[in-house]
Amino acid sequence: MSRTPIHAIKRYRLFDHIAEHLAQMIYSGELKVGDALPSERELMERFQVGRPAVREALLWLNKKGLISVSGGERARVTEPNPKDILDQLSGAARFLLSQPQGVQLFQQTRILVEVALAREAARIASDTQIAELRDLLEANLSSTDIPGFVQTDDSFHFAIARVLSNPVINALYDGVLELLQDQRHTSLQDPRALAAARACHEAIFAAIVAHDPDGAEAAMRRHLQDVETFYWAVRGEKT
Repeated sequence: MSRTPIHAIKRYRLFDHIAEHLAQMIYSGELKVGDALPSERELMERFQVGRPAVREALLWLNKKGLISVSGGERARVTEPNPKDILDQLSGAARFLLSQPQGVQLFQQTRILVEVALAREAARIASDTQIAELRDLLEANLSSTDIPGFVQTDDSFHFAIARVLSNPVINALYDGVLELLQDQRHTSLQDPRALAAARACHEAIFAAIVAHDPDGAEAAMRRHLQDVETFYWAVRGEKT
């Protein structure tokens, strides 16, 4: 006779109940963006708890990006921001990146994200967006030093991501790229890196102009695989 496995029962603290109740009010639309939450005293009376439990609940909601808390004012429901979600993962992500396997996982994630972005940009980019990409590419090709290249490289890649006009994708891309800044700076120490990157940027742009998703995907994949190759080559020289 099989026995049903016994699962641990989560222990709820006082502030958990308050926070979850207020969160459900926000999710359901009972509290809308910009609305003020009840005062601390009102919450204390409603839930029959002390001020510390109320403040812990408000702090939890603030950390989750659901409310904003300003000194001396009542907390208010805030506009959802996808970047807040990724910021909460930043500490764990940086710890993962301290290990070689973690770097490889993020490199793989960047390739998956940017290849898809390039493919979609080639499919839907408008004339205005293509004109912006052309200007950014020209700036990248004319950069004469590493700092200038890095800045114009960022701008070119971000412009490709923005073609989709999706704030969640923008936040994800921004977060992954920020975490991989060390990879980019390391890879650029390889003497082949600048020329290879510029050639790939030109190929990516040409495919987007031609509205060629397969070409854009192939060029972006080659570009990011080059970055990986140069990164590990430099790391290998240092170890």
